[in-house]
Amino acid sequence: MGLFFWPFMIASIIFSFIALILKRPIFLVISCLLVTPLSLYLTATPHFEWWGVIFPFFYLGAALSLSKNMRWLSVVLISPN
Repeated sequence: MGLFFWPFMIASIIFSFIALILKRPIFLVISCLLVTPLSLYLTATPHFEWWGVIFPFFYLGAALSLSKNMRWLSVVLISPN
């Protein structure tokens, strides 16, 4: 089942790098939408129960910080994903 989510995760990472390079927060919002199905899948496992809920918010926080021209904070927020 987890095999279906890997293309979304790879696309999310690519969109994250594009967002950081071009300074476009909309790509981080797209990354958030792409990683949401995997995050919801992770909430069903005991080890990632809360992390699955938190992961998409890291992308949204990175988009907000990128729109405020704080690229370093965006990199920090994206790095756990």
